[in-house]
Amino acid sequence: MCGSAIFVFCRVYGEEKDASNEEGSGGSAHMTSESELDGRPGDVAAIESLLESLERCVASADATVLEHLLAVDVLAVFSGGGASVRGIKAVMETWRRHMALWGDVKIRRRDTVVRIHGDVAWSHFLWDGEGTSNGQPYRLEGERWTAVLVWEAGAWRIVQTHTSMPYSDWESHRV
Repeated sequence: MCGSAIFVFCRVYGEEKDASNEEGSGGSAHMTSESELDGRPGDVAAIESLLESLERCVASADATVLEHLLAVDVLAVFSGGGASVRGIKAVMETWRRHMALWGDVKIRRRDTVVRIHGDVAWSHFLWDGEGTSNGQPYRLEGERWTAVLVWEAGAWRIVQTHTSMPYSDWESHRV
């Protein structure tokens, strides 16, 4: 499936995921059974749950829950930003600034790929989204996400993220 012997698990999720700030709006992804993995039982479900929680936190601007999904030494490279942001405090300050500008956020995750090797997992996916920023409606398609996760203190945590949007300026996404 994956083409590289180093990865224990490689799965492309077949169904689009939807997260918004409305209850009950999430979809269900195509999952591989735990019996197909050489890793810990529950890894696939735990990582899918973490990605769903990430979507819900961003859509609902829930920085408190988001912080619990991140490793203490998290590194983030945000779309349109320059330098990377290091450490939980700095990353959360950046998220809080972004979230304060957003409203009515809806996110649809698609084309998710996850690879697991021991205590490290790697994921990439696309987000399509819409909402408001500074009170102005926006829509974007194909925001690329890469996330590296580590097994830390008995749970999967995000230790690195990189996002990039398909735009040259934010104004091009106004609707």
